[in-house]
Amino acid sequence: MASAPERRSSGGRADDFNIRSDRGMRDYRIHEHDVVRIHPRERDFMAYNRAGHFWGPDPHYFGWRVEVLPPRYRRVRYYGIDYYFWNDVYYRPFRGHYVICRPPIGVILDRALHDITFASVRFAYYSSMYRTYSAIDANNRYIDEQNRIIAQNNATIAAQNNAIALNSSAAGASYSIANQLGLVQSYAYADKEYFYEDGVFYIVNANGRYEVIVPPAGALVEKLPEDYDTLTLGGVEYYRVDDTVYRMVLVSGVPYLEVLGQMYGDMARKYNSYYQ
Repeated sequence: MASAPERRSSGGRADDFNIRSDRGMRDYRIHEHDVVRIHPRERDFMAYNRAGHFWGPDPHYFGWRVEVLPPRYRRVRYYGIDYYFWNDVYYRPFRGHYVICRPPIGVILDRALHDITFASVRFAYYSSMYRTYSAIDANNRYIDEQNRIIAQNNATIAAQNNAIALNSSAAGASYSIANQLGLVQSYAYADKEYFYEDGVFYIVNANGRYEVIVPPAGALVEKLPEDYDTLTLGGVEYYRVDDTVYRMVLVSGVPYLEVLGQMYGDMARKYNSYYQ
């Protein structure tokens, strides 16, 4: 997993974060005297069986290209998107070939499958007020329905337990930015534990198993995956991992990447590499 983003120049100037790759300088190239990061989807093809399980400790290689699929793959469809699946590794079509990708939202794995511990997620805020968005497509209907329930639950928790700070002002400010940018926010339960690994967020569902979820707004991570992209919206630089947009924030003086919201519809098609 790569560290959070930066742009490094030959003069030694760097942003607040640094990228340190385990694979060395072949992940970068020199362009007009600057050291420029090479995105995984622009690097050499790799063998389809090189990537580790999406839930395991081995490198996942999300965003890396493969020329051919495994011979025994299965095709699965989630929310209108086709995935190719083999040995707990997922692939999506990309420019005539395939890219190793994160598991789709809703995938469930048995907790007994692995002996690693996902990192617990810290939150900048929780939302206690249900908010509507000016536009939303069918793939995000379940986020809207979920948010209505979570907001009611969190408001009850806040009334019952003053120790849980929902921070409505921070939630409102984040919603305002997300709405202006055309993003949809998925809320988080204040009384539920969330987990994170290499751009994938999990909860333990009612059956006691890990379930892949939509990245919840306000979640804070210290590192972004290797396949992140930068984009400028409204004159501000943000970071994208698949359809999830992150922004840089300071929490108690410590820099984090905060989940701001999800792209959808035309915006997702414009920026998401899989559509290109």
